[in-house]
Amino acid sequence: MRSSLGRLPGHRALQATVIWSLSLLLLVGSVFSAPEAKTDNKRDADRVGGLPYRGGEQPLHESYAGHITVRTWTPKGDASLADSGNAKLFYWYFPALTPKVESPPLVLWIQGGPGSSSMIGLFTEMGPLELTDSGEFYRRNVTWANEYDFLVVDQPVGTGFSSVTPKAKPSLDDLYPLASSLPEQEVAAWRAKYPKDVSEYKDIESPMTPEYAVSAARATLHELLMPGRQWPDHIRPFLDRLTDLLGSRQSETPGSLGLGGRQNRFVVSSEMDRFKEVLTPLVNDRDDPYLVNTGYGPSALAAGSKASVQRSVWEKIGLSTDESGDFVDGYVSNMRAVGKDMWTFMQKFYDLRPELRERDFYIFSESYGGKFVPAIATYFDQQNQELGKNDERFIRLKGMSIGNSWVHPPLQILAHGGIGYSWGLLDVNQADTVDLLAFKALNHTLSGDLEMGTATRLLMFDYFKNVTGGVNWYDIRKRNHQYKRTYLDRGLNQDIVRKALHSEEIEYGKDWGVYYHLTADIMRTTAPLFSYLLERYPVQLNQGQFDFRDGVAGNTLWINELEWKRRHEFALADRQQWWLNKELAGYKRSGGGLSHWTILNAGHMSPGDQPEVCLDMVNHIVAQ
Repeated sequence: MRSSLGRLPGHRALQATVIWSLSLLLLVGSVFSAPEAKTDNKRDADRVGGLPYRGGEQPLHESYAGHITVRTWTPKGDASLADSGNAKLFYWYFPALTPKVESPPLVLWIQGGPGSSSMIGLFTEMGPLELTDSGEFYRRNVTWANEYDFLVVDQPVGTGFSSVTPKAKPSLDDLYPLASSLPEQEVAAWRAKYPKDVSEYKDIESPMTPEYAVSAARATLHELLMPGRQWPDHIRPFLDRLTDLLGSRQSETPGSLGLGGRQNRFVVSSEMDRFKEVLTPLVNDRDDPYLVNTGYGPSALAAGSKASVQRSVWEKIGLSTDESGDFVDGYVSNMRAVGKDMWTFMQKFYDLRPELRERDFYIFSESYGGKFVPAIATYFDQQNQELGKNDERFIRLKGMSIGNSWVHPPLQILAHGGIGYSWGLLDVNQADTVDLLAFKALNHTLSGDLEMGTATRLLMFDYFKNVTGGVNWYDIRKRNHQYKRTYLDRGLNQDIVRKALHSEEIEYGKDWGVYYHLTADIMRTTAPLFSYLLERYPVQLNQGQFDFRDGVAGNTLWINELEWKRRHEFALADRQQWWLNKELAGYKRSGGGLSHWTILNAGHMSPGDQPEVCLDMVNHIVAQ
């Protein structure tokens, strides 16, 4: 082109050069800012335009983002402020980039936490975009947004770009109630590190010391050794499992508990008895010894397992029939409230794009998604049943998938000592300490003090962090290296980005009010919701091989205790090898509507660790 321009007469050459230069500038400008044509069409009012792309990067043709108000309320103590409080959920919607069908399914992604932004999944796991440290966007090659309409929502309200106004103001002691148990000098030094409002800090270091954790574990051991100590019936099976765990390791603890020569819990006399053992565990002659199917809320413990059949599915996870406490100061306080907000959100989102109402709808999540997803799916199903399929508000829910899920705390936390010991992260005495702290946490929980159960569980993780040198419990392969996501805060809070996402007035960040208002929910089970859902939908569960926090072992414990009509199909199904492109990707066990996937060479954030493998899993889920 240069040589041909050089043969033109002078003034024509100059004119052509100017035109060529202007064209080049326009092209470069489009790469960096990707402006879309403005429109008065209400449908396109939330279109994303003007994101700062990396040089040479092809911008996305279209995506849509914004906020949807799901609730208003009146702040306490001032009737003059009626309905002045509001709760908004932020979304980012990506129409399928290269769909294989005319109307691809709508896939929803929500992060765990509680209080973790779904922007983490979008930018580090499976979304169509990534961010550089300098705040520039670029395209991801392996993304769920290629074939599927991809919707990402920051929830519950207050998470990431979502908001609660006015914000809650919890204190340090609200977040760490066990701090009052430490010597005053240590607590004073800890508080001095955080002199500002907690909202000013994205991360707050725990004040708990390993010495205090060991003393708490010893106190638990003392309780176990007390002569004549009577444990309530609903706690005895967990105590039995704890003593089995302690008795399986060569440490001083089993001897002090007199665990030598323990008898097996099951007596297997024939092949039929062996199958009966798999299908119906027999512990203390209880219908639901590990409270997986009936839950362990106050009403469950009062009624007993046999009477629990008459309770609603929400009562089985410990929620009251009185729903007035579902929202507190604008925040959700339990999983039923999460379902309510997401139902409201989806109805308003569908109003913006009514053509999506006819699409098959799938919910994907990880971690605390073990609470979020079954709650959302259960609430959606109940609303659908009331409305009927012919109602335009009916949501075409087809299935759900959760990675590295936190579902049934009492059993899952009892796996940590054994996991850490088998991986060489804990020595025998440290593993015993972890198990004793876990039992202390579940004892608080099953006694009705869910907040103290949460605090003691955190103490267990603090101890693990201290004695292992800060091993990354989400992926032990990373050793002491933690995930660093401060670049997301910087990149997403750029003025140009917030303007592009229609979030000029709401910055991206962390609201401690989300966690604070769900403190009691953290140790509450959602396992009974899975029993409900498996009678209606296919459920997919998966874990990364190297996740210490919510990995394979802990999830397997509650999965094996779960009951539903077709349970025998899952119990008797063989575990299959899972191959992709002649490489072993993992394993899958499937039957009775439940599939359990193990993803090799992956941690807690499996889609980011093994993108091709997890996309293959998604394709199988949607295709079935």
